[in-house]
Amino acid sequence: MVTRPKEKAFSILSKDALITAGLALLLLFCLAGTIWTAYWSLRFGLAPRPPLSTFQTLIRLMAVTAALLLLLVRRDHLERTALACAVIAAGSSALFGLGLDSIPLQVVRLLFHFLAYSLGAVAIIRWFIAKRGRRARVKAATL
Repeated sequence: MVTRPKEKAFSILSKDALITAGLALLLLFCLAGTIWTAYWSLRFGLAPRPPLSTFQTLIRLMAVTAALLLLLVRRDHLERTALACAVIAAGSSALFGLGLDSIPLQVVRLLFHFLAYSLGAVAIIRWFIAKRGRRARVKAATL
């Protein structure tokens, strides 16, 4: 009796497709964040901002937690730098939401938001370029 290996079921929602879609959305978020932070900095500088709500502060604390957890598993230096900047950016925003406000905190907040968004975008673009190269090498190897 001859048995055939099980064929993979075709699925549009493969793990690779979900990761790619998630990173594409994150790239759009990073690009929008970079542009918005640059616009805000150039237009308003360190002008007073309205206080954050409890929900907004909680979101910042969740961002700090997520970035710290990702720092434990990611090994690429650019990714780790972007995540460290995200921890500082979200942490400074959380401190602002908890009622702490000062000129140095505002400077740190603006600077590290810009760095986190822009470095995150660069890391994701680099991931897409590497993935494209891997796909081309696999295609060439199968020919």
